[in-house]
Amino acid sequence: MSISKKARFFISKRISPYPKIKWELNAEIKGSRKLRHALKYGKPINLWGKSHLHIYPVLECNLQCYFCQNRFYVDKEPKIKFKPAKQWLKYLNRMYNVHHLDINGGEPMLYPEIVELLNGLRNWNIVIFTNMPRNRIHTFQEIYPNNNNIMFCVSYHVLEEEKRGRDIAEFVKDFKTIPKRLNPTAHIIDIPEISYKNIRTAFAKRGIFIQASDAITPTEHNKITDNFRVVKCKSDMDTIAPDLKVYPCLAFMLRQINGKYISDYKFTNEHIFCGFYGLCGPCSTQKDIIRL
Repeated sequence: MSISKKARFFISKRISPYPKIKWELNAEIKGSRKLRHALKYGKPINLWGKSHLHIYPVLECNLQCYFCQNRFYVDKEPKIKFKPAKQWLKYLNRMYNVHHLDINGGEPMLYPEIVELLNGLRNWNIVIFTNMPRNRIHTFQEIYPNNNNIMFCVSYHVLEEEKRGRDIAEFVKDFKTIPKRLNPTAHIIDIPEISYKNIRTAFAKRGIFIQASDAITPTEHNKITDNFRVVKCKSDMDTIAPDLKVYPCLAFMLRQINGKYISDYKFTNEHIFCGFYGLCGPCSTQKDIIRL
């Protein structure tokens, strides 16, 4: 039975985070990376059944969205230096026992070797979050899934796009140039300043279904932390910074606290004490939070 793209995401947006139904409807879903995949590339790295691994090839971005947690990084010195794709692949392809690889930023398409990185990965479920920078549109044509499942989640940031003079018609035109092999999906951050209904209608007229995603800003999160200072968190989403240092979560990475180089890091599901809960992006581990 066939199902429309609109119906797919009507269903999938009710499953969070990173719904498996997206994979089932857009590509053949792969299970956790197997040990035999990792053995081909050197000494295997066991991620102990973590559901997601988040990597940040770069933290720089071409936009300046007010709700983005990366504003904690923008004025920070020294900046985190990025590593070449060859070094990323040296470790990523040796990992096993993990389900998804999420590639974030900043803006990941600004990473100079993004093509080499994506084309060099093997046997992953990959989600790339991008705002589709205009000066990097040509790059999409050079990327191939190989034996990965790959999906590009392309976000339309209304306020920032208006500043830069790219209206909906031009955005859709650029979006349609992304090859279908990359499973591009359109998303909009649902913020009070815009009407999602109007944006959705404008995209629909051009043949694109756009899905709304909630914006949970650091300011809104602070309302949670008013009630307690520290949480005990059991996160299953380790975060790898551009310099290949690993952190238990995004808040620690942006503040460059207790990062360990990837070869020295132990991927386990231990509780950590965090005084920054709510001061970064949406956290999918709220059910594992112990409030102190």
